[in-house]
Amino acid sequence: MNRKMPYPHPGLVLRDNVINEYGLTVTEAAAMLKVTRPALSNVLNGRADISPEMSLRISKVFGGTAEIWMNMQVAYDLEQLRPKIEKLNLKAYSAQI
Repeated sequence: MNRKMPYPHPGLVLRDNVINEYGLTVTEAAAMLKVTRPALSNVLNGRADISPEMSLRISKVFGGTAEIWMNMQVAYDLEQLRPKIEKLNLKAYSAQI
């Protein structure tokens, strides 16, 4: 199945809808979040997850809530895992009484 994923990596959302929209460089945004440039770059390019700590930093600096960023990360993670779990062909448990 080669369909477009409905949930983009939240780092891409952060990059496109916040960092780029505000005209910030990665270096500027990293300084504002008090993280290293490579750490933020990894998130923005989908190579690292948004951690609970990072979600709190983002909400403090750019607004919104940490829960929104964490929900996006969980939705993305679940969508990435669905094909793997489908391949396991798991069966629902049915208690025999």
